[in-house]
Amino acid sequence: MQRLILSTVGISLLLNQAEPEWRKRLNELANERALPDDVQSQIERLAAKAAAALRQHDVRANRRLSAELNGVYGIYAEQLARGRGDMHYLIATDTVLGMRTAQVLRDYMAEQGLITDVYAPERLNTGDKSQFSEGIKKLINWCETTLPGFRERGYRVIFNLTAGFKGLQGYLSIIGMFYADDIVYIFESSDSLLTIPRLPIQIDVQALRAHRVELAMMAQGHIFSRERVQDVPEGLLDVDGDAATLSDWGLLVWNRVRDELLNEELLPFPRLQYRDSFRSDFRKASAQQRARLQNVLAEVSSLLESSQGDMAALKRHGGLQYDLLVNRTSDTGRPIGHFRISQGERVTCTAEDGALRLRRFGEHAVNDNP
Repeated sequence: MQRLILSTVGISLLLNQAEPEWRKRLNELANERALPDDVQSQIERLAAKAAAALRQHDVRANRRLSAELNGVYGIYAEQLARGRGDMHYLIATDTVLGMRTAQVLRDYMAEQGLITDVYAPERLNTGDKSQFSEGIKKLINWCETTLPGFRERGYRVIFNLTAGFKGLQGYLSIIGMFYADDIVYIFESSDSLLTIPRLPIQIDVQALRAHRVELAMMAQGHIFSRERVQDVPEGLLDVDGDAATLSDWGLLVWNRVRDELLNEELLPFPRLQYRDSFRSDFRKASAQQRARLQNVLAEVSSLLESSQGDMAALKRHGGLQYDLLVNRTSDTGRPIGHFRISQGERVTCTAEDGALRLRRFGEHAVNDNP
């Protein structure tokens, strides 16, 4: 069975090459996204030194040099050739040191025949709580859009958490319970691999059903008043004064139950109105299509609410591709527009008093009979 192996990345590979005074300074600069030229040149020197050390191909030495590789060597019983055909993702912080470390590891692993890519969620660093939270949300969304597809193709998903910053490891230990088949660590200071299988986690979907509209919109970044979401479980929310949106854990939970909660009846999203023809199209759609549709409707509703009904907010959103159809008007003379749900699916609509009246939903050809 092929494997997808996600490995957290720290900066110890570079620190292990540094002199004491530079080690101290680099630790102080670990969360920076830009560095002075003199520091950058030192990082390049240490990166070259680390790459040269790894290319000595001394397995024992490489395991000591890189905690990341220590885990990878453990998975493959010290024979990296066993991993050809597997997919590796190195998860780095969005920092100069984190990215440079990941690049050195990627290049070395690629030289050994391992398919390897680097992902650094924007703003992810451990020096600022709000930025860390933003980065974790991007990482959760990346996991949701990337990992299930590999599992559907028969890959076994493994989280290698032997390296990286402790805060990131802690979050990924829990995220892994939702997305990984196995979570691996190196046991204490030995080379022995410790494997934790995924545990069955069940979410109380019924408790969230009454909050589907709010949860779906907050997952798109919408901010509600605290009063509006006062009945949503506190652990799912980030609250700042009177403003509330989904927390990291809230987004993780929502991603697990989203399709189930959005594939049922058509939800009353703010500033969206539904013609009978649209309701009919919704009923005819598959459960998967209904969930996909309502996920986008939540985004459209959020954009309109945040802009006080300004349709320009939809036009500015590149993914929706909102535009008016040429020479198409409704029975009341209003121009008919459309926006994108997926590569082949569209919704037709008219703009009326700061709201959208949805007319049809279906394949792209629905524009011919909007």
